[in-house]
Amino acid sequence: MRKKILVTVILLILVVSGFAGYQAGLIGSASQGSSLSSAASSSPSTQTSVQTSSDQEIAGGAIKHVIIVVMENEGYGSVIGNPSAPYQNQLASQYALAANYFAVSHPSLPNYLALVAGDTFGVTSDCLPVQCALPNTTITSLLDGKGLTWKEYAESMPANCSQTDSPDGLYVPKHDPFVYVDSVTGNSGSGVTSAYCDSHVVPFAQFSKDLASSNLPSYSFITPNLCDDAHSCALSTGDQWLSTVVPRIINSSSFPTTALFIVYDEGSNNAGFGPNSGGQVVCILVSPFARPGYVSQVPYSHYSLLATVEAIFNTGNLGRNDATASVMSDLFSPPA
Repeated sequence: MRKKILVTVILLILVVSGFAGYQAGLIGSASQGSSLSSAASSSPSTQTSVQTSSDQEIAGGAIKHVIIVVMENEGYGSVIGNPSAPYQNQLASQYALAANYFAVSHPSLPNYLALVAGDTFGVTSDCLPVQCALPNTTITSLLDGKGLTWKEYAESMPANCSQTDSPDGLYVPKHDPFVYVDSVTGNSGSGVTSAYCDSHVVPFAQFSKDLASSNLPSYSFITPNLCDDAHSCALSTGDQWLSTVVPRIINSSSFPTTALFIVYDEGSNNAGFGPNSGGQVVCILVSPFARPGYVSQVPYSHYSLLATVEAIFNTGNLGRNDATASVMSDLFSPPA
């Protein structure tokens, strides 16, 4: 009898121990899975999904104005941390910086086309509109389709919709992509201006008037002249120009609903997403919607900036590189 009891007790101990061990194994496995899951979710390298302009709305539709200022021919490392660009570094530290952003080509013109049309269309030079007019649509067609307004403001442009270099050499069409596109000029490169182009592609002096009168269009594309964009003058000259223009935007009545992007057209090498890309360049978001002091390491390009504009205004995309480019959503603070 005692022997039977002893055997029963031993069996019970074994069963209980085995069950406890089984439970411990489950708990250990669950804990390990949670830890791995947390590590995976916190590691940027595991984030493989791409959000395109049709996938995501930015700032809950609160942004009513997008302003893009294009500077010239400085790589990322030539601007960020450079004492010759104190104002841009101040903006980068105060607002949001895309620190892994790339141009798409060389020289200037194909990058400008990428910013507004989502493609370079095989353009590999700074040809004049009379030499390479394009029968393609741009972001302007999407904006028009949504009933939104737009303007290109070009500094030192001698006349509205000018398609030739200015006499003083400070304005050049290669930095004004809209005058290459038939849907804007309606002239197939003939140089004759249209009423539509004249009313939308205007000298930069008009920007100050529109800003002061709270009459900014939904989309503004600003081209400083060849000196103020740091193309033909020192980086410090471009920085000084920005330090006079950007504060006027920040202090305007439009700024609470504005996203301002300061971006460079190309860098000094071919770094980027392809063998002939345009190098790493600066892109700064200045906006009340920017994540303060944020530095993004997500890979972006000019196509991403176009996709971001499309997402802000919910326009859909042009079906080119903008359709698959990542939206720069991480630069913006999540809606409250």
